Amino acid sequence: MTLDATQALTIVAEIDPAHRGELVRVLGLIANGAVGAPFAPSQLPDTHFTRFVIIDDDQGDGELPALLAWESNHDQREEPYLRACAAAVPQLDAIFGCCRGYPDGGATGDVEGWLAWIRARSLRSAAFYTGYRGVSKQRVDNDHAVHQAIRATLDAPGARAALSALPQPDMIRAAIATTVARAQPALQLDPQADQTSRWQITKLLAIAVVVLLLPILVVAVPLWYWQLRKHEESDPRPDGASRPVHDDAHYQDDEDVYAQNQLTHLVDIKPGWFRLVTAWAVLTGIDILASCVYIDGELGGITSIHFARWVILLDKRESSDIPAGSHRRHRLLFFSNYDGSWESYLGEFVDRASSGLTAVWSNTVDFPYTQKLTQLGSRDEEAFKQWTRDHQIRTQVWWTGVPMSSVQNVRDDLDIRASLARAQDPEEATSWLMRL
Repeated sequence: MTLDATQALTIVAEIDPAHRGELVRVLGLIANGAVGAPFAPSQLPDTHFTRFVIIDDDQGDGELPALLAWESNHDQREEPYLRACAAAVPQLDAIFGCCRGYPDGGATGDVEGWLAWIRARSLRSAAFYTGYRGVSKQRVDNDHAVHQAIRATLDAPGARAALSALPQPDMIRAAIATTVARAQPALQLDPQADQTSRWQITKLLAIAVVVLLLPILVVAVPLWYWQLRKHEESDPRPDGASRPVHDDAHYQDDEDVYAQNQLTHLVDIKPGWFRLVTAWAVLTGIDILASCVYIDGELGGITSIHFARWVILLDKRESSDIPAGSHRRHRLLFFSNYDGSWESYLGEFVDRASSGLTAVWSNTVDFPYTQKLTQLGSRDEEAFKQWTRDHQIRTQVWWTGVPMSSVQNVRDDLDIRASLARAQDPEEATSWLMRL
């Protein structure tokens, strides 16, 4: 594992209305891999998943400007990653050149100006999770190739019989390692450094912060809970009429192409500072848990998520620009890359993490009726799924770096390759061989 692996980048820029048509055209070319596309997303270096999304104000009749979001799950820190992108894919100009205030030189002629413009529009994730934290894209690809090389070794004529004749399970492992190293010398087979202590330190720091804040929390939580119950009782209750979940926008037409699917979701946070602060606090808690507890491929029992993040889009309009009778409209943006179908993914959310997702999204408009922050809410499964479809937005460009691998496939590749590289006792070696 590496400290700079599996980072989250979110760039949000205002689209120039005069260039919107060009932006739609360019994104369409990229999405379809068409002749004339300025670049392919696979050209972005050290990237696990990426997407480009046009965010229109469908919920507010266009009172907020249209935005372009670039989301990337990548390795390296932000600045070196962006510099590498500018060097490898200066054709990013074709996309961001359709946004307001884009520097004339762009990534092609003014890298420093481009970098400053991009980073000024970078938004921090309120919560970020990955199913294989700290694992670089290079290692994901390498360990998958190692696993495939092991299978090729075992499938070679006479290989299984020759290996079975060896007296010890670890001798079989060593023989496989030697064969793979000779057949694929470019593959990395050396043991990786153990980063377990890193997560333990993060966990201890999180506990220390909670202990330090405990006196404040003892006073603040009862007051917050009293306000929460007042808000829940006064909040408008969504229409509880139930009918089969429908997909009027036909998002499912873009789903089930690869081993993973993607979801881009945008919804207004309920008006007022209280709901904004509550959403931020819940997401901060999830972010802490995701960075020091949920580090082994599951988030609250959900094992199908490659990368997911929540980003708060603050409404920074001047008060004079807010129409009379309206209010500030902060929004919650959610990106997810997950295994399996949309139905199974949402069902897993409900079955395994209902309290957590209700605690987040009960602070947003139209969410199913919730009590005490975590109760009811998404447990109304049909209403929750319909709410999700109603606030889903179309993703113009989406790319996966592991099109044929589930989270479990990736983690299996990592474990198999790690075990290949070290001596094992008979029980460990037998267990490892059985996994092959």
